[in-house]
Amino acid sequence: MVLSCNRKVSLWMWPWWWIGLTLYCHMLVAELPLSLKNLAIENIAVNECSDPERLFEARPQCYFDQPNKTVCFRGIENRRMRHSRARFNRTTELILCHWPWRSFNPNELVDLTPNIEKLSITGESLWTLKGDFPMLPNLRAINITGTKLNFTSNTTFRELPALQQVNMRGNALIQVVPYEFSSEHVDIFLHGNPWNCTNDMIWLLEEQSGFFADKSTLVCKDWKYTGRPVLTAMEYKRNLREHCKDEEIRNCTCRISYLRLCDSGRTFHPLITVNCTGKGFYQLPSYLPPNTTVLHMANNMISSVERLTTIDHYKKVQDIYLDNNRIVSIDILEDSAWLDNFRILSLRGNKISRIRVYSVEHALERNTHVGQLFLGGNPWRCGCRFATRMQAFLRKHESVVVDSRNITCYIVDDEGVKSYHFMMTLTPNDVCRPTVHNKAAVYDILSIVFASLILLIVTKLAYDYYIYRKYGKLPWLIMKMP
Repeated sequence: MVLSCNRKVSLWMWPWWWIGLTLYCHMLVAELPLSLKNLAIENIAVNECSDPERLFEARPQCYFDQPNKTVCFRGIENRRMRHSRARFNRTTELILCHWPWRSFNPNELVDLTPNIEKLSITGESLWTLKGDFPMLPNLRAINITGTKLNFTSNTTFRELPALQQVNMRGNALIQVVPYEFSSEHVDIFLHGNPWNCTNDMIWLLEEQSGFFADKSTLVCKDWKYTGRPVLTAMEYKRNLREHCKDEEIRNCTCRISYLRLCDSGRTFHPLITVNCTGKGFYQLPSYLPPNTTVLHMANNMISSVERLTTIDHYKKVQDIYLDNNRIVSIDILEDSAWLDNFRILSLRGNKISRIRVYSVEHALERNTHVGQLFLGGNPWRCGCRFATRMQAFLRKHESVVVDSRNITCYIVDDEGVKSYHFMMTLTPNDVCRPTVHNKAAVYDILSIVFASLILLIVTKLAYDYYIYRKYGKLPWLIMKMP
């Protein structure tokens, strides 16, 4: 039995058919990712699926256009398939247009079209394949395009001994896998898929089979590598893997955080992140991969940050996380180029009790890239002078010192008992109470006295000058001098 619908379309209806078809095609293109809109139409379209007489059928329908060719729209009804089993069994080319379900089971082809040679599937509803293709001895071409298929395994096509071509352009595949085939050579076309280049596809660089016919045109679509060629991204990842094998950082993990296009528009500049958290370091590593911009060194036993100023590898390190180490002081960074150019510095949970506030403040004023500074969790000492300066610094740079309101310091009373206070809420009476050891009040009084004396001297000089200019009379002290 031939399943067809041979309704005649009058001449006056043709313009409406074409208008409807054009609008439908524009809607499909609008929903495609940007990279797919530039594909040649033959890469993702099947001509038979654009037939205006069949495109808008509401129910599943199959057409046996030629003795061995079958075109089905919106799936296949089991009831109708039973009446046309003989025609399906003779089918060598099966085209499934606008597949309506989320999955397609290749195993159903064994009973439906055992002699199939070509298979085409389209439809944005398709997401997955239910299992691998079964043994189909004559199947030589598979065309799955314009779907949302996002995964295939390396064994998906392994049981097809006659397979010669696999076209999976314009789908939603995110990772290239090393497919296994029974035939000697298969041409695989994969352009137009949103490849996630954070996945490990370095093996593509060494792939010599020639199966992947358009691998040089594959483009990354994840946020980190968007618009970058897949092979270029994998080349940078391979180079980084080699750099990260250095003896000193072999236990650390390295990754490309972003692949930036250079101003020339021809080359790329990788931004590297190295994570050595909790790896037992006693000092900052002397080697880092080129272009390292972010370094995680938390939960180690580092006591000095001197290498930030002495080793060239740290010139490009913008973000460094040194939480929960043994750092006592960062005074070594005073007037250093690194402090003038850093973006993030995290020193939480160390052993810092004081810093040179003026030095850090001047660096922040010069630094146009500064983003965040973390200082909480350190044993800050609430001395009168330091606490007042530190408090003013925190209030002025509260947007940079992210944890400023959580920073505490301790005060030691006359009995040697420590009490902790939030530095931002301290008052002068809390830290500047007069004691035997507190000379701040004396210094303040002396400063006032000296200032008053200077003002008195300047006033006397001005008065003597006025009297001399007006009356020609010298000051009494000068007249008494021999």
